[in-house]
Amino acid sequence: MVKTHAYVCICIFFLCTILFSEAIAQLEQPGRIEIPVKDNDKNFQVMAVKERGIVLYREVKNTETRMERKYQIMLIDTMLNPVWEEHYFIDLRYIIRGYEHFGNYFYLLFQRNTESLKADLFVLRIDLDTRMSETFLIEREYFMDLTDFEVVGNTIVFGGYSNSLPTVICYEFGKNQPKVLPGFISERTELQQLEIDDERRIINVLVSFRTKDKRNSLSLKSFDEHGELIKNINLQPADERSLLYGETVKLDRDAELVVGTYTKKRSDMSRGIYIARISPEGDQVLNYYNYADLKNFFSYMKARRQKRIEERIQRRKVKGKKNKFFYRLLVHEVVEWDGKYIMVGEAFYPKYSQAAYGGLSNSYFGSSRGMAFEGYKYTHAVVFGFDRRGRLLWDNSFEINDVISYNLDQYVHISVTDDELALIYMYENEIRTKVIEGNEVLEGKTFNELKLSFEDDVVSNHENEYGGLEKWYDGNLFVYGVQKIKNIKDDGVKLSREVFFINKIRYQ
Repeated sequence: MVKTHAYVCICIFFLCTILFSEAIAQLEQPGRIEIPVKDNDKNFQVMAVKERGIVLYREVKNTETRMERKYQIMLIDTMLNPVWEEHYFIDLRYIIRGYEHFGNYFYLLFQRNTESLKADLFVLRIDLDTRMSETFLIEREYFMDLTDFEVVGNTIVFGGYSNSLPTVICYEFGKNQPKVLPGFISERTELQQLEIDDERRIINVLVSFRTKDKRNSLSLKSFDEHGELIKNINLQPADERSLLYGETVKLDRDAELVVGTYTKKRSDMSRGIYIARISPEGDQVLNYYNYADLKNFFSYMKARRQKRIEERIQRRKVKGKKNKFFYRLLVHEVVEWDGKYIMVGEAFYPKYSQAAYGGLSNSYFGSSRGMAFEGYKYTHAVVFGFDRRGRLLWDNSFEINDVISYNLDQYVHISVTDDELALIYMYENEIRTKVIEGNEVLEGKTFNELKLSFEDDVVSNHENEYGGLEKWYDGNLFVYGVQKIKNIKDDGVKLSREVFFINKIRYQ
């Protein structure tokens, strides 16, 4: 009788394990492509074109003509199969400045290779179906330092600075007459965000400006594809508060949300997040959430440190004192999910090390010590869920280990299923993941090695160049870079190879 009972318990245990494993979503790598790389080849740049796939481009050695640069462009489908490959030639006088995608076209932007801020621009437009290309020369009579390049419909949009003043200029294809968008020429403004609403064909520009009492705020301006102003709203923060940064979210009936970070007075370090709801009539409501009041903002820390900070917060609250935590926080694109909205931010700080410099001074050797910039150290990602009315519903965090970068790029991305959200980032040969549902952690940090093409492939982390992790379509992401791989066991596989790779990633 005891043996039968034990047998039944074991069966129930294994059945529950199977059912539980089927219920919990898993990180999958359903596809990979490798492209051989030679020593003199430049690495590919990549651009996701949603359900069309991924466009790859790079400059390659030109042995055919003397006065032109040669660019290799490839289209890869969502199964990571090559669709087509083509080469295009550009006059040597032009250097590449950017790339963009809109509709059925892929664009490369070039600028004449000169230090002049009036340098001519050159646009190559490629039809992703036919591979046919068109070129457009833009001759400029004005000075402008370019920072942004976008395309909407039949219009090119450039953002930048002219005589240190923020400037946005539009060109319609086939016309060389520029249109300067109104409302930016001010010494107290700075471009923060220039993006395109593809569905409505609207240009959204978010600029920061200095108020009369020297605080920071934000202005949202929207234009149609012909450059006509259709919305101009200045956010009005509460007394003593400044708005540092924001991301816009389009709601129905022309209502919008702006989500970002705020601070106190004139500091450049954020103290929390704000969510501003702007009605179709232009009325606005701003909600502020101090980092100290969030439920999980410090949960990325070790348990003992987190407990000390939370106890300190409570002691100060009992005494009627305000809690002040200051962070540098990158705010990323807001994602709609299940009728709610998700914002991801990443906390960082500039990292320095001491450096000694020797020199000859007054006939004797002396030395001085300085600080050498090592890059931006990422500490953790925070994720916020909020509703259409701009009310915060929950928050969570995810520790980021080992990431130091000279550029402030997005490292943590999200992938969602019907009821779960996975935070994902890439470090060396590992995909690191944390699964949450609102305030709850469903699965702590997991580590998955990047999937290779063959069973006995071996990759050295010291000989890789990881380009990044990017969002793609329908919750899918992809990671790309260059790897040096050795394989001494599998038949028909080279002993060593260097490849540019793309791995498809999804969480389901």
